[in-house]
Amino acid sequence: MLRVKDPQATVPHGFDWTPYLALLGADVMISTSTWSRAGADTALVLSNAAIVTGARKTQVFLAGGTPGLTYTLTNRIKTSSSPQVTDERSFDILIEDQ
Repeated sequence: MLRVKDPQATVPHGFDWTPYLALLGADVMISTSTWSRAGADTALVLSNAAIVTGARKTQVFLAGGTPGLTYTLTNRIKTSSSPQVTDERSFDILIEDQ
């Protein structure tokens, strides 16, 4: 899924892991969440990464970015289940003046 962000905006983006976690068990939550960025430069800044909404959603704030470039953001989580599950989801974000 391609998302679009203005280079002057600082906005949150993230994932709702609720349906996925429900498949693992009613009490399973996210225990850790890390974010990474891939792209042609490092102008897109990630900050304030968090696990939110009852430990079932993740978010990170994005600032900057170079207009015309697309970055790939990846969120890797580990669950509270036993055995612990590690999984990741990614999305592309296009930096474009809006």
